[in-house]
Amino acid sequence: MRPAVLGPGADTPAEICLEPAAAGVSTAFPDATNAALEILRAGGNAVDAAVAAAWALSVCEPAASGLGGQTSLLSYQADGTVRVIDGHSFGPAAASLATVTSRQQRVGHRACVIPSTPATLEYARQRYGVLTARQVLAPAIRIAETGYAVTPLLRRQIGWVLGHLQASDATEQFLTNGQAPPVGYLLRQPRLARTLRRLGDHGAEDFYRGEISRAILEDMAAHGGLITREDLETCRLPVEREPLRTSYRDLEVVTVPPPGGGLQLLVALELLERFLPAGGPRTVEGWYDAIARATYASFREREQSPLRPEDFTLTVRNLCLSDDLLASLAAIYAKGVPAGLAPPVREDPGDTTHLTVSDRAGNVVALTQSIQSVFGAKVANPELGFVYNNYLATCPRSLHPYGLSSRCLPRSNAAPALVLRGTPGARRPLLALGAAGSRRIISSILQVISSVVDRGLLVDEAVAAPRVHALLGGEVWLEEPAASPGQIALLESHFRKVKRRPSLSYRLGSVQALQWLPDGTLLSAADPRRDGSGTVVNREPSTEEKREWT
Repeated sequence: MRPAVLGPGADTPAEICLEPAAAGVSTAFPDATNAALEILRAGGNAVDAAVAAAWALSVCEPAASGLGGQTSLLSYQADGTVRVIDGHSFGPAAASLATVTSRQQRVGHRACVIPSTPATLEYARQRYGVLTARQVLAPAIRIAETGYAVTPLLRRQIGWVLGHLQASDATEQFLTNGQAPPVGYLLRQPRLARTLRRLGDHGAEDFYRGEISRAILEDMAAHGGLITREDLETCRLPVEREPLRTSYRDLEVVTVPPPGGGLQLLVALELLERFLPAGGPRTVEGWYDAIARATYASFREREQSPLRPEDFTLTVRNLCLSDDLLASLAAIYAKGVPAGLAPPVREDPGDTTHLTVSDRAGNVVALTQSIQSVFGAKVANPELGFVYNNYLATCPRSLHPYGLSSRCLPRSNAAPALVLRGTPGARRPLLALGAAGSRRIISSILQVISSVVDRGLLVDEAVAAPRVHALLGGEVWLEEPAASPGQIALLESHFRKVKRRPSLSYRLGSVQALQWLPDGTLLSAADPRRDGSGTVVNREPSTEEKREWT
């Protein structure tokens, strides 16, 4: 029987498997979910399947991620080891306030940091996978060649940036007669298929020092981009970092350090534990209010004390999550928005994708990748078929640890996370999850974790439940049907303004998650706000099936 649901929930069914050694997949597009399943059936492990799904999403979600972006992942191994593979990238050496205008930070070839997704996915596969590059790329190549059906969401996304896509010959591949294609239209990307096939044959090295890099450099030179041969050749391999950890109730939460958004997630969880009584929230209204205050406080603290990875020493890490600092923050933000804050802050919708995969051996991967805004820089490489990122848009034009400058490191909200239960040294996953949606990544993940832990929801109910998000300017977004008069009144007593959002709003993030119940049941949940799909596999494939898929 399902646990009792407190307050408004959803009855979207989760995929359920009663097999203790089940494998699970949740991605932001059905074809990517199928790609991960194909690799698991071929004998690949969770890393292989996650990498294959990430390549597939690079094809199926051109508005959210791709070869021109960056990727980070959190990997849990069956022996309890947790690794962070940080694929955050850097701006070109020539980037500066003098060479990049504020508009060029957002749109066009100068908005692009050095793409690191190919290097990160290849590194993860080589280091921790068991299949070849050709095997894990095969599903993505096939999807790019044969096409996939345009969804209502993709049609909307194309419509949002239609003028930009119409202005570039290289992005006409996403249009039909110069307009957004109709729902159901079979979108093929033969140029991208050729690029992916070359990566399978020659490796990611070709992206940075081979024929693919030549095409990137020619395109940059033709359109005033700043990325040079030296930028590509010096693109670092992803960095393996020590994960961040904290306790929430009697559980352990593990996530990624800066420049990702994991620290903000952990601070918000620590504050939420102080704002909510033990044993769960007394009312749904109080729960939403506590979520809003915790996320607001976490991001306000980040703006006041931004940290680069090299500054995030063990001492600083301990200070950021210390009882004294968190108690002080809880006291400051217990009543919501303090007086005297800056004017309201605009918050971009952002676009990203996330996927979560587990294999039957107990390995788990939570992977987030992005090209930053919807369709990134709104320009694509005409020969290679991928869209460039616009991560320079996240770099402030001021003195700031992440400010626009030569080789600047953009800040990210990506926060793939694990919730572990059990005794120290013998902890096993309860949840593995992550999200898309800029700052709503943090508030979305926070709400799903708390909904499962504090409210007793199953993960599918938690993912589909109405969400709340507090902006830095003091405005709160609240999804229907949670926007009751009493809820709005409570939030308005702590914040400047409440803005209603429709049910399952695109702007409130997109979570892909897995949950393990105490009896071994595995649940896979994909966010209904976008095109996600999740499933579980409860049977070991036969030798013949492995041979067929291989």
